[in-house]
Amino acid sequence: MGIHECSQMCINTKGSYWCACEQRYFQLLEDKRSCTPTSKEPLWLLFAHGQSVWNISSNGKNLHLQRSGVQKVAMIDFDYKEKRLYYVDIGSNVIERINLDGTSLQRIQDFEVDGVEGIAVDWVARNLYSVRRTDVIVQTLDGRYRKTLYRDVLRLPRALIVQPLIGKIYATDWSSSAFIAELNMDGSSFKKVITEGIVWPNALTVDLFAERIFWADAFLDSIQSVRFDGTARRTVISDSHSVPHVFGLTVAGDDLYWTDWSYRGILRANKLTGDNITVLAQTALLPYSIKAYHPSLQPEGGEACEKANCSQLCLVTPEGGAQCECSQGFHLEEDARSCRSSCSQSQFICGGSSPRCISRLFLCDGIRQCDDQADEMNCPPRFCLVGQFQCHDSSKCLDASSVCDGALDCNDLSDEKYCSSLP
Repeated sequence: MGIHECSQMCINTKGSYWCACEQRYFQLLEDKRSCTPTSKEPLWLLFAHGQSVWNISSNGKNLHLQRSGVQKVAMIDFDYKEKRLYYVDIGSNVIERINLDGTSLQRIQDFEVDGVEGIAVDWVARNLYSVRRTDVIVQTLDGRYRKTLYRDVLRLPRALIVQPLIGKIYATDWSSSAFIAELNMDGSSFKKVITEGIVWPNALTVDLFAERIFWADAFLDSIQSVRFDGTARRTVISDSHSVPHVFGLTVAGDDLYWTDWSYRGILRANKLTGDNITVLAQTALLPYSIKAYHPSLQPEGGEACEKANCSQLCLVTPEGGAQCECSQGFHLEEDARSCRSSCSQSQFICGGSSPRCISRLFLCDGIRQCDDQADEMNCPPRFCLVGQFQCHDSSKCLDASSVCDGALDCNDLSDEKYCSSLP
């Protein structure tokens, strides 16, 4: 049979085949090949539009402003469970999240955002993955715990997607030797799955139930797909008029949706044949990332992370299990669940890509010691000069030479409290 005959699963029989759908979320239509969601909730498309994020109905007839007041948003994703939008504002160098009803704006990262090229929500283990320069990073959805999962595996990353139900990450790299990589979400494996016939893989999406990866190449002016195992590669669209410069790509049901810079618009086509190309909307500014929003696109996972009871990060494995990990600067205890700081009690742990321990004497001294600025956050009002030590009860300002000199100068003794942590 042709690989494109079934919308989702193809079950081979002797001399024939039949099509099937993921029964939790879809049902087979009368044509015996197409799958339709059982949920009556309409499909929406979220897309980044530079200084705003919008949502649009799948037929292009309804358009709503989702988020404004940002400088330049290019990468987005969503969490259906908590009805939240996640985005990277590369103009302000922040990663933020906001409820889809416009409430509860939260900043989850304001350091090391420069160079981020893609984000992806792990809706099962409740993590946010990102690619930054050569690295792949994972952090909890609130940004509290963060770990560099893969170092120096990429050169010029462009797109990122995760599928926690199979424990896989997919990323594109459009360096001189462009490729698409498959990575385990627990950090255990990295391999290149597409290395030939690829130049500028701008956009990437995964069809979980059809077990296919789709990508758009902005140099070759094409949209292609391949099975998870690397077989049955095929070209869906190869037409410089239809796909002259794709930036974002998403799949839902039998359709592909993408943003295109040449059209300055959002387009749709059949994912199996590439037919019925339709311009849904045109935009004033360049459109960036696009995500189809529907409950069937983030199906419920197992309870592995709930059972693992990790103290910091829980990562899903390809086998459907869970693995506890610790944020940078912490080590996993023997119980394989708890995390222990590498710093002493008289030290403070700096986060960021280069975690280290600093003396608590340096906290809130007006001089940033940590890459993530954590040593200067949540500080009391400061009235001493930069470089001076402010007693913790705010009673005095001391020169650096008066700290840890054996003399108790502060009323609360804070100038001699953490001296053992000094190098």
